Amino acid sequence: MRVRLFIFAVSILSADPVFAQAGDQKAAQNAANWAVFEQFYPTRAAAAHEEGAVGFTVTLDSKGLVTDCKVTHSSGFALLDQETCNVITLHAQFKPDAGLSPSQVRTSDGIIVWKLPASTTTLATPKPVKTSDLDKVVCKKSIRTGTLAAVERTCLTVREWARQSDDAKETWDEMQGRKGTTKGN
Repeated sequence: MRVRLFIFAVSILSADPVFAQAGDQKAAQNAANWAVFEQFYPTRAAAAHEEGAVGFTVTLDSKGLVTDCKVTHSSGFALLDQETCNVITLHAQFKPDAGLSPSQVRTSDGIIVWKLPASTTTLATPKPVKTSDLDKVVCKKSIRTGTLAAVERTCLTVREWARQSDDAKETWDEMQGRKGTTKGN
């Protein structure tokens, strides 16, 4: 239920309003949006009163699953920028595209406005950013055994995947006796 509310909140925040809303209706909408975003708002960012809009681009497969996310416009706060792709990659649901073959992908742009309730701060315009390929979020699927779920999605940056691979290699080398020595001199 929360994921659907989140998608609703993202669509509200990223869509241009067609009709002007009454003040009470807008206040109710803001309260509903905050109820959804409160669980994802980075604790340190909320404590520091960090607010801002973050633009992003997602790559979607034919089933509507996020395969990649990049921050295109920064709020000026690293925690908010980082959490945007984490939230989108792990929790957002997009409609499948029947017109795509299983090997094709599509992209979609959006924006999340991180704003604390009762805040009167005027948000700055998000600034375009250049992201390196090392900070790109990559999602991989792995088969889960012993559960009803067929696969598990794990999303990490390229750096985090490399670190995880290095850690696994190091553990394997230790088990094989290639790293260091277990004999006393």
